[in-house]
Amino acid sequence: MRKDAIKRFLPFFFKYKGMLILTLISMVLSSVTSAVIPLIIKNVIDTLISKKSFTSIRLLLIIFSILVVANIVFKLVQIYVGNLTGQKIMMDIRLYMFDKLTMFKLESFSREPSGKIITRITNDVEDMNELLNSGIVSLFADIIFIVLAICFLIYINPLLALIILIPLPVAVVLSLHLGNIIENIYEKVRDAVTKMNIHMQEVLTGLHIVQLFNIERTSISKFESYSNDFKNNFYRSQIMNVTLRQVINISSYISTVLLILVGGIFTIRGRGTIGTIISFSSYLSYLYGPLGDLSDKFSILQNAVASMVKIDGFLKDNEIEENYEEGEKPEIEGNIKLEHVYFSYDEDSEVLNDVNINIKKGESVAIVGFTGAGKTTIANLIFDFYDPQSGFVKVDGHDLKTLSKKHYRKNLGIVLQNVFIFKGSVFDNISLGDNFSEEEVANVCKNLGIYDYIEKLPKGVYSELTTEGKNISMGERQLISFARALIHNPKILILDEATSAIDSHTEELIEKGTKILMEGRTSIAIAHRLSTIKSVNRIYVLNKGRIVEEGTHTELLEKKGLYYEFYKSQYK
Repeated sequence: MRKDAIKRFLPFFFKYKGMLILTLISMVLSSVTSAVIPLIIKNVIDTLISKKSFTSIRLLLIIFSILVVANIVFKLVQIYVGNLTGQKIMMDIRLYMFDKLTMFKLESFSREPSGKIITRITNDVEDMNELLNSGIVSLFADIIFIVLAICFLIYINPLLALIILIPLPVAVVLSLHLGNIIENIYEKVRDAVTKMNIHMQEVLTGLHIVQLFNIERTSISKFESYSNDFKNNFYRSQIMNVTLRQVINISSYISTVLLILVGGIFTIRGRGTIGTIISFSSYLSYLYGPLGDLSDKFSILQNAVASMVKIDGFLKDNEIEENYEEGEKPEIEGNIKLEHVYFSYDEDSEVLNDVNINIKKGESVAIVGFTGAGKTTIANLIFDFYDPQSGFVKVDGHDLKTLSKKHYRKNLGIVLQNVFIFKGSVFDNISLGDNFSEEEVANVCKNLGIYDYIEKLPKGVYSELTTEGKNISMGERQLISFARALIHNPKILILDEATSAIDSHTEELIEKGTKILMEGRTSIAIAHRLSTIKSVNRIYVLNKGRIVEEGTHTELLEKKGLYYEFYKSQYK
């Protein structure tokens, strides 16, 4: 599973292999120059003590200055290029994930909490960014640093090096052991963060329900439980981190004491120099400093791989719509046919049972029925959001499964009962990013009779709307959705009429807008308004997932069947 996850994301890194190679080269050169500097300092001190002349160390000082400048330059290049590369890679991964997300089957979003989805795109991708900047590059640099430090210690004085490095193996073993413990705790910390994100998103989305039913205390208690898990595990991780640091510090102190005692004895007996002790002291800081970070780097590495696995699993678990870009792209005329369609959202309950509907180009039909009859499900099948378990949904004789979804949906106009308004201007919400002019938007609004209403807004069509359009009324949101549908001039219109009570003027505008929208195009209305039901060519009456009656308003009333009962209960 890890191999599959890594394989999925490797191409994103290989895309910037030139920048990655430059980062690695800069990192290696930075480590080498850092490791050579203490050796130069040793030679400067020993030469100065023995010859007692600054002229004798002039060349060494020049070399030292060059190394310091080179080290700074290499370090800056490593940090700048590394961070830039990391952000480029992460941006590509985020765009890739968001692109995949928009092509998920709709059922994925009923299965996955949106808080979890947001965590995958933000937190988990950021963990992968840490892999590059604080993980694998720094880990590689630290390993090179440690190896070079040990090599130079042995090169300068092998016996003294072996003596002062006695605590090192113990420090390495304990670091790796404690690092694994810390990683397990961090996994629990990440899980707690995901749970908090999911709960916060749910509460904020349904805040009106929380307040209406007075369940604030319950919501707070649940969040408090998740926060408590986070606090306890984070506290444990910090305790273990401090313990790890102290293990490294104690080992470093022991090595320093051994250096002072044994190095002093060696110097007195002529088997070492003052320069040797000073350079050894520098190398010990070079050695134990990165060693203390190694567990953090391993943790970041494991964390990043775990995030890769989570993202890979998330993408695998949620199917992408087939034929989103590919598939047939015929000219859409608007003939719609449902043939012996059976559908259920799960195995336990059948929603549609042997549904047959035939709508010719330019016809308008209404689907009526009591709540739960399956009206919206038929619309979802025509949207091509779901595939039937058996039977066919055809447009102009083509099975929807064979059509390019992107091409097909360009020919659909949708007015939903619960209109979604994006954060942005009225213009943005009508045009939806397509290249329409202000004049075209204004003409559509005039045709619908809503131009005067929009002009009364503070900035007209450029007035800002909040997410979900909470700063305008339900009726006003409906009017914007009418303009949104009309400006895109669809061949097929699906209208899920709102049941909410609205004022008489808005009701009049919506009735007018409905007639304009349905004129001259194939129209399917999940109808609640009597005016819409009376004006259509044909009505389908749905009951418990079956079409039980069809005909015009007058014909169905004369039959005195289910439609007659529906009419009496709704409109009498």
